[in-house]
Amino acid sequence: MNVLLIFLSILPFCKGEVADYPIPDKKEHHLFYIQRTHNTNTVVYEANFKDNGQLNEEEPILAYWILYEKNGQTEPLTRMENSFAYGVKHKARENCSNEYDIHLVSYKNLKLILKQVAPFKAKVFFQSKNQEEVSLDHIFIHANNAGLWTKVDLLEVYTNLPNSDKLKKEHIYID
Repeated sequence: MNVLLIFLSILPFCKGEVADYPIPDKKEHHLFYIQRTHNTNTVVYEANFKDNGQLNEEEPILAYWILYEKNGQTEPLTRMENSFAYGVKHKARENCSNEYDIHLVSYKNLKLILKQVAPFKAKVFFQSKNQEEVSLDHIFIHANNAGLWTKVDLLEVYTNLPNSDKLKKEHIYID
């Protein structure tokens, strides 16, 4: 019993707790970011605009790493990461100018919408369990690295509450 109590008391301090992770600076074209249990390195997603302030229809989102484990330097995603893990696929929405249905290449079931809200300004929206469209802040991936392949068990999707600095968390369990 004492061992269990000690384990439970140190559990919040173990790597993988969202509260222990750095929060990236939200630069001018910031959309959202992804963190995971593996380490504190973070994938950041930014809107990609043309010179006229409209979203680039060929590549509306750019993604890159912030390597907090290496003093915060930034690096582009590798070709493999872009193709199989953290890259984003997009499709223009019918009858909606400057709006795109998007999803991560590794998880097509997470339906997101990229919307341009003003010149040089865009947001990503997530449809919550109660069918409400809410602005996405970030995603935390709970992954199990015990096997040959990393298995994602749970996504914590954090959305912005309207007219507030607070976030709402929604769990998506992966089969």
